[in-house]
Amino acid sequence: MSTASVFLAVVLCAALTTTAGGAIASEMLALLSFKNNLDDPLGAMDEWNASSPSAPCDWRGIVCFQGRVRELRLPRLQLSGRLTDDLAKLRQLRRLSLHSNNLNGSIPGGLSQCILLRAVYLQYNSLSGDLWPAFFPNLTNLQVLNLAHNHLSGTIFGQVPVSLRVLDLSSNSFSGEIPTNFSVTHQLQLLNLSFNDFSGTIPATIGALQQLQYLWVDSNKLYGTIPSAIANCSALVHFSAGDNRISGVFPATLGSLKSLQVISLPHNQLSGVVPVSLFCNVTALNAHAIKILDLSFNGFTGMVKPENNLACFSALEILDFHENQIKVVFPDFLMKFSTLKVLDISGNLISGVLPNNFENLMVLEQFRVGDNSLTGEIPETISKCGSLGVLDLGYNRFSGSIPEFLGEMKNLTALFLGGNSFTGPVPVSLGDLYQLELLDLSDNKLTGNLTSEFTRLTNLSTLNLSNNRFSGEVLLNVGELKGLEVLNMSGCGFSGVIPEGIENLLRLKTIDLSKQNLSGELPIELFGLPSLEVVALDDNLLSGDSS
Repeated sequence: MSTASVFLAVVLCAALTTTAGGAIASEMLALLSFKNNLDDPLGAMDEWNASSPSAPCDWRGIVCFQGRVRELRLPRLQLSGRLTDDLAKLRQLRRLSLHSNNLNGSIPGGLSQCILLRAVYLQYNSLSGDLWPAFFPNLTNLQVLNLAHNHLSGTIFGQVPVSLRVLDLSSNSFSGEIPTNFSVTHQLQLLNLSFNDFSGTIPATIGALQQLQYLWVDSNKLYGTIPSAIANCSALVHFSAGDNRISGVFPATLGSLKSLQVISLPHNQLSGVVPVSLFCNVTALNAHAIKILDLSFNGFTGMVKPENNLACFSALEILDFHENQIKVVFPDFLMKFSTLKVLDISGNLISGVLPNNFENLMVLEQFRVGDNSLTGEIPETISKCGSLGVLDLGYNRFSGSIPEFLGEMKNLTALFLGGNSFTGPVPVSLGDLYQLELLDLSDNKLTGNLTSEFTRLTNLSTLNLSNNRFSGEVLLNVGELKGLEVLNMSGCGFSGVIPEGIENLLRLKTIDLSKQNLSGELPIELFGLPSLEVVALDDNLLSGDSS
């Protein structure tokens, strides 16, 4: 035995002469065992020494009360290795915080003997193994259990303690059904079971959780319907259950929850109509709180609009119905929601024309109605949306000319007008959209020459002009668009030679100039571009070696 070990044994034997001293010595030994079991590359525990004046209470990460260890807190220190079962000897432990390290192995079952534990933070580690049934039975004081982002598995069965306020098991591999033993005595405020392998249905007993504010069960294998009993969770703020197999209609009663701000259920199998209660309330006294409504990638077929002559009070900021089967005339009532920042109803069966009252949407940042059956022309009031960054009108049945006033929308970063029946020349004013990163005018009936104004769009990364009826030469100054990654001018009717300046497009990944009347020699520099992956030059009159 080394001299240091003999000294430590003497110190501990002396401490064991009293009951209190024995407890302190036992806790010190447990902590030293904990330390010796771990790799500590930052030296966080280097000063853990039994001979320090107030050991272990003066050690880093240790908080004591009356000489007993109350808290063990060593987060974000790159600790690795396994947790020792000796932690069970910390009988006065209230808080265990070891999150954001590289700990592995299983969670010691002995922790269940620390019956005074109130908070356990072990998230963002590499812990594995089964957690139930040994962990919970004795921990009747536990309020916070955060085990997110580990490799834990197994099923959750037995009784979830009524004292728990936060239970976060997200991003693990738990399976089986969600516990059903919830009652009005439970104090849960946050339940996060997302990104696991849970199956079965969302239990109706969750409706008994009167203090529940956050319910997250995304990315599991849940099926069945959304229980209407969730509307009894009067404190609910955020309900998220995306990427499951949930079906049936959406309970309209959820829209009456005064605190509910977020409903996120994308990538499910919901059907029927979207109830008006999710959009707005008809009285200001019962103010509508929902700010984010994401029902994208489902099977909804319609949406209920407010009754005639009734006001509609809404707080909606994000409304996403992308990729459903909604078959209605464009819902004009949405234009009254002055708080909207994102409106995405693309990928549906919506018909009619766009209304000309966009001046109500002064904070709108994204307007996406692509892939529908809309007709008519682009309304001029859309240019009043000074914050608009994304305008997607692609793949509808719009006609007429592309209006010059689009050039007034200086904040546009993406403009999708492809797949329509626009005619006439490309307006010169589009060259004023200096922030534009993506421009898609493909699959229309546009004519005329491309002007040099296009080369002012120096932020462009994608330019798609394919399948139109242009004439003249390819953009001679295209080499000035040095940020281009995708250039598609296929089937546009251009003639002449490939511009030499194309050698300046060092970020270019895809170039498609096929199906034209291009002639002359292939620029050797084209095939020396460092990022180029796809080249399509077929159906032209080009000469030279492209190998």
